[in-house]
Amino acid sequence: MRKESTCIVWLLFVLLSWSSVYAGGEKGDMGIGLRGGLNQLKGDFVDPAFSPFVYGHIRYNLNDFFALGAEGGYSVVKDNDIPDFQTYLFPYEVHATLSFLPLSRVNPYAILGGGGVYWNATFDGETVRFPPNIGELQKGVDSFFKAGAGLEIALTKSNDFYLSLGATYRYSLTDMLDQNYEGDLNDGLIDFYAGLSYFFRTSSNGDIDGDGIPDELDLAPEQAEDMDGYFDHDGKKEGVPYLAGAQGKVEVQDISDDDTAPVVIHNPLRRVEEGRDIKVTAEIYENYMLKVAAVLHRPKGFKEWNMAKLKSINDLDYTGTIPGDMVRAQGLEYCVIAVDEAISGVGYCGLPSRPVDVQVISNPLMWRVFNTTAAIIGWGAAGYMYTKKQN
Repeated sequence: MRKESTCIVWLLFVLLSWSSVYAGGEKGDMGIGLRGGLNQLKGDFVDPAFSPFVYGHIRYNLNDFFALGAEGGYSVVKDNDIPDFQTYLFPYEVHATLSFLPLSRVNPYAILGGGGVYWNATFDGETVRFPPNIGELQKGVDSFFKAGAGLEIALTKSNDFYLSLGATYRYSLTDMLDQNYEGDLNDGLIDFYAGLSYFFRTSSNGDIDGDGIPDELDLAPEQAEDMDGYFDHDGKKEGVPYLAGAQGKVEVQDISDDDTAPVVIHNPLRRVEEGRDIKVTAEIYENYMLKVAAVLHRPKGFKEWNMAKLKSINDLDYTGTIPGDMVRAQGLEYCVIAVDEAISGVGYCGLPSRPVDVQVISNPLMWRVFNTTAAIIGWGAAGYMYTKKQN
């Protein structure tokens, strides 16, 4: 049985790796984390108890929608009617994580995979023998398949720490975990968990300091930008700007007194989905009156710039849209600019010579269809086995 479990793990790993490469898997980030919660055995127990478990895991993001992971841990299952009996479980597995909203702060995901489990059935702290006292020790290695779902919630602006909440159902290939063979189904295990994950980059990918600004556009490639919304396009830390006209207040009464350029406060976009309209927002501080505020944009590799005007929401906030047909797989470049009536200077975030560089996720619809189909198949199979009654 140990050999069978190992073969299943390697087969799943090879198949998932092949499918990701076939789909054009992009280089992604490595993650490590810990999950814990409560699990319950679904088998022949009369009154199965919820018991604690803990798992450690690693994950490699092949692209924004698809990741491979490995997990191992420890749990206990028992029956409330037999307090001295419990089975210790040490599962190890590989799985695919299928994301649906990878750019959102809250990302729903599905998990599909399988692996092996070492189990040890005990009574009063001693491994059970069957037949009693003289028979075979009731412990060994078996296999299982699993399906799960959850939410991944970004806890930091830098998207390195995540909270995950979810549930998983595992269907094992043994009926020995509860030491009761009356039913015709193998044992299953359902768990509810919460966990924390930390993600880090496995390579620089042309961005040594990891601030999202390519080295060729970064004025300080070995020192991360401070990301305060002021000149965050150039990769260099700047001091706090003088914000003329803060809160929309007019600070000069005559255009001839206006000798200060507008100040643009904008948090640059770093990753967007192909073909989707992109909303651009900015705060623009000006001590008299603006003449124009706009976003210049173009697909990466194009020479000509397109312009979309920013509309005023109030005296301070502006918004505009980059149309989806400009958001193409090769990437996007844009600049937010503001010019006042006195032509005293240009406020900006991004310049044509040093624009905001945006990565574009390609084929998002294809990935959502693939992930949804796989999740429905996995959840359907898990739901069927979970709700099926023992005979």
